[in-house]
Amino acid sequence: MIDIDSSDFPQKIDNQNTSTLNHNNFSSDLRGPTFFKEGENVVFVRPFSINSYTVDKNRISLACKTKGFLHRTVQTHETSMHQMKELGDASEIFYIDIEIWSSDVFRIKYCKSPLLEVKQPQKLRTSMLIGQPEENIKMAVNEDDKTIQVMTDDITLQINKEVFCMKAYDKKGEIFWEQVRSDLFTSDILDISFAKHRDRTCYFESFQLENQDEIYGLGERFDHVTRKGKKVDFWNKDAIGTSNPRTYINVPFLISTQGYGLFVNSSCRTEWEIGTMDASALGFAVEDDLMDYFVIYGPTPKEILYKYCQLTGFSPTPPVWSFGLWMSRNSYLSWDVVFEVADELRKRDIPCDVLHLDPAWFTEDWNCDLKFSPERFPNPEENIRKLKEKGFRISLWQYNFVPPKGNNENYLEGVKKGYFSTMPNGKLFSYPEETIGMWLDDAIIDFSNPEACDWYAEQIKGLIRKGAAAIKTDFGEGIPENAIYKNIEGRRFHNLYSLIYNSLISDAIYEVKGERIVWGRSGTAGSQRYPLHWGGDSQCNWNGLSGTVRGALSIGLSGFPFYSHDIGGFIGKPTPELYIRWAQFGFFSSHSRCHGAGNHNSREPWTYGEEAENIFRKFAKLKYRLMPYIYNEARKSSKTALPMVRALIIEYPEDRNVMHIDDQYMFGDSLLIAPILSPIEKSKTRKLYLPKGKWFDYWTKEEYESRGEWIEKKVDLQTIPIYVKAGSVIPYGAEKQTTNNEIGQIELLELYMEDDFSFNYDDGITSFKVIVDHSNPTVEGLDYSPKIIIYGKERG
Repeated sequence: MIDIDSSDFPQKIDNQNTSTLNHNNFSSDLRGPTFFKEGENVVFVRPFSINSYTVDKNRISLACKTKGFLHRTVQTHETSMHQMKELGDASEIFYIDIEIWSSDVFRIKYCKSPLLEVKQPQKLRTSMLIGQPEENIKMAVNEDDKTIQVMTDDITLQINKEVFCMKAYDKKGEIFWEQVRSDLFTSDILDISFAKHRDRTCYFESFQLENQDEIYGLGERFDHVTRKGKKVDFWNKDAIGTSNPRTYINVPFLISTQGYGLFVNSSCRTEWEIGTMDASALGFAVEDDLMDYFVIYGPTPKEILYKYCQLTGFSPTPPVWSFGLWMSRNSYLSWDVVFEVADELRKRDIPCDVLHLDPAWFTEDWNCDLKFSPERFPNPEENIRKLKEKGFRISLWQYNFVPPKGNNENYLEGVKKGYFSTMPNGKLFSYPEETIGMWLDDAIIDFSNPEACDWYAEQIKGLIRKGAAAIKTDFGEGIPENAIYKNIEGRRFHNLYSLIYNSLISDAIYEVKGERIVWGRSGTAGSQRYPLHWGGDSQCNWNGLSGTVRGALSIGLSGFPFYSHDIGGFIGKPTPELYIRWAQFGFFSSHSRCHGAGNHNSREPWTYGEEAENIFRKFAKLKYRLMPYIYNEARKSSKTALPMVRALIIEYPEDRNVMHIDDQYMFGDSLLIAPILSPIEKSKTRKLYLPKGKWFDYWTKEEYESRGEWIEKKVDLQTIPIYVKAGSVIPYGAEKQTTNNEIGQIELLELYMEDDFSFNYDDGITSFKVIVDHSNPTVEGLDYSPKIIIYGKERG
């Protein structure tokens, strides 16, 4: 028997020349096993035959015999490759726990210790997983010589007893999910196992990746929407741009077109190899005390998203006013500038609901003392009230750091009461002296400390009581792993911090105003419960715009229905054409905000010329008239977990043509949007895909009967391609300068005809139903008669 905890174990291997394991001897660029450096001679323990198992209600617990393997690098002529060398039976028992959460969701946990003995992290104010298993689930367990079968009404989980491996079948008897047992000779992917080396313990897993399978999700991804062929590091970072692999919002959840979803219930660092090390394997590893994941049978993306949010929570619908235009820059320097912008918006007939104050509202810029500057922003209650009378709400910036600037009372109090993260010696956390960067002396609020949470929440409530409507929860994605936090390890808190941070601010606002609204940058699984999030600091170029579209699609595939971005981009200054194109996309996002870096780097449309202002106004007014459609879709999204900016794969999972489309989307159920993502001088046409069915050009009302085909449209600056799906009703409201936090009466219903269909509307105040029977429409539930225009069978 072998003992994997022997730190000198590799040296005990007979006839093993360990010098040949040193990667430096080779010229290849082989990567070592995930989390470990090449040449470290790591011993892996893998489960083999099942030793025993027990069944208790909806849970089956297994104990497996194990074998040890040395992960090494071998040389064959000019090629270096990974290989597992079998070392024989190991002394460890591999404990595996399978819990049936519902008839189509099961949870798998495994560990090298009995699971009940694994120390659980202390619970913070909230967590990624909030769902509970269903009660009274019908489950049967059968056994034969080679397998154990766990059966529900919807799926069958089969466990191989001789060489531990699991696979799951649907009702038709087809496999939709299965584990991989890797080839020992070329171990490019690591299957179910664990490894301990020095002070690190990691758990590994691999699933079969079919040739035609595609993978989506894993959070806000700016580089690609499809994840197959990508290596992904689950570690929140300041993205600084929107065309690179870094992201503010990592979510350990993915959707497979094989019909299942996967949620890894760990906030620790996780690394994913999705068809990279092995084209036929989806591998992942987590540096945690156990592996804990859910397999969710859909089979459609819509069903998978819904069942995932049953585990991690649904997003409440933000207030009506938040769907209007937000105007901002970094920063408005005084109330005089704010009122000037407000008056210009009204004078120029541009609807807007929110004006945002970035860091300059403090006594000292960026000081984050949560106090209005008495010189530049005096009498905040009075001025916020005056702006509200004009139809504007105020949003305020802050972040999760407290700088030691001037006489910052928050800093002094936080230090005195122990509200900040520290070093092991008890001093405030600080970066090494040689570190190059900004804000290195800022104290980090320790939101694992309930007293620090209460202290900060009370200050946020004070701002809301002064009249602020929303808080921008900037940063939160980069807290240091090696800092000391009161109730959690840094390796667990780094990714989880943003969830606690946003929940704290959201709850504070809700307690005072009864509304769920933050403007958050960072997040993880469960953060959708605290809307909404925006795409961070995008660069002001066409690559930044394209990446922002991809970020919106991928975060929608990760359980976040509401999302926004900085119209025009943040870093730099956009050209008028780029500004227009970004605005056109921005007004067909759930939330629309203009924002940019620099006190004089304006994002107000009139600073980009008369043509840009006119087009901006046209699209802003269109969004406000479409507010009944938008808010009705938003309320549905809160119940279904479907994103408002919706990748086509969600709506058309059987259409292989849409699998890689990342530059067009459905906006709600009915509108297909194809934003323009390159300058006209580069392309005077826009190629887009119309899924099978009847579509109407939104602008011309021309009908298209598509077999599932690509079309090409001429590009002009005034519009973008928009198509309406047949069988849709588009409700419109009145033209407004502000929502006044209400939808109001429906003024127009546009019906895009099919023979028979129905439409339900409910904005929380008004509800009605449209029924079309043999092309004859009736409206039920309204006590007034909006204008109706019919397109298709009849022309209005």
